[in-house]
Amino acid sequence: MGEKIELETRQKIYNFIQKHPGVHEREISRRLNIPLSTIDYHLHFLSKRQLISPSQDGHYKKYYTTGKISVKEKKILGILRQKPKRIIIIFLLLNPNSPHKKICRYLNLSASTTTFHLNKLVEFEIINKFPIGRETIYYIKNPEYISDLLITYKKSFVDDMVQRFSDSWLELHPKNIRNQ
Repeated sequence: MGEKIELETRQKIYNFIQKHPGVHEREISRRLNIPLSTIDYHLHFLSKRQLISPSQDGHYKKYYTTGKISVKEKKILGILRQKPKRIIIIFLLLNPNSPHKKICRYLNLSASTTTFHLNKLVEFEIINKFPIGRETIYYIKNPEYISDLLITYKKSFVDDMVQRFSDSWLELHPKNIRNQ
């Protein structure tokens, strides 16, 4: 980091973003127990000095420390921050080539809602689908890369699902990921 961050609150926000890349400002506010208006002020300051870089993800602005994460990683981490999509990704990593019905049952969501999330993941080129008869099968395009991101940033997710996935994945694939 080129510029020294003077204020303790600003440093706390920067450090949080560094540990939780792709985090939304409301999540920063909630997790650090700092008012949203204060978070907004400091995010603007950090962005203006190019210490962090915001990335628009639909209706949300996600934050990353500058130069630490590739554009591809930003895109995928932004998607992994969305719980329904993260659940689908983890499910497909552990259950490759799953049919639509099985994914719907696991998520306990309607077929149309599940299809919406699956189509977004196909659009973002995270998963592929292929028809088999009347059913559509889904799988992760690059499971090693996606699992590496989940494991590398597992502490940055709010729920413990990523931790459980990480433990399972490392047990099934004992190779060392990013030299933990």
